[in-house]
Amino acid sequence: MEKSFTRTQRARREDIISAAIVVINREGYTAASVERIAKEAETSKSTILYHFKTKEAIYEELVITLYHNGAAYMTERIMAVETYRDKLCAYLSSNLHFIAEHAAHVNAVHRIQENGGLQSDGSDAVTPLATLLSSGQKAGEFGFFDPLVMSLVIRAAVDGASFHFTTHHNLDFEHYINQTIQLFQKATALP
Repeated sequence: MEKSFTRTQRARREDIISAAIVVINREGYTAASVERIAKEAETSKSTILYHFKTKEAIYEELVITLYHNGAAYMTERIMAVETYRDKLCAYLSSNLHFIAEHAAHVNAVHRIQENGGLQSDGSDAVTPLATLLSSGQKAGEFGFFDPLVMSLVIRAAVDGASFHFTTHHNLDFEHYINQTIQLFQKATALP
């Protein structure tokens, strides 16, 4: 059962997560101590430890927040369209836009994962995508391909973009996103 927080507690926790993102990106995973996070958040170490019992708890919340916010961002956009082809475009566009718009948060999660931190929020990103593709095939909107393999390729492209986007700040994100959408529109098209 999820713990209930007051508005003030939620705001303070968000400030701490934001500070952790800044510190990890600026100083690196190893240097991101509770003390440095507290200094960046302009609060005390005891306040940090009141909200998060350990540095690892901060990191866990940082990872979970990224996945949760990304899923909410994507779901809203995917559910706003009707056809499976449009849903696939919305899936790609929203996922890649979210990464581009939250590059610092994404990069902090990469650093945590590289250093043995929380690897995933426990959700499976491939199965729902494979279901979308399979349903689109049944509806006659997509051509013949293995939905699981295509889902894995799409996830590999998106996950690869998350690393590329965070290290190439001057990248033309819109061009990259449009090219990725076009690629998968062609790959899933009817013959």
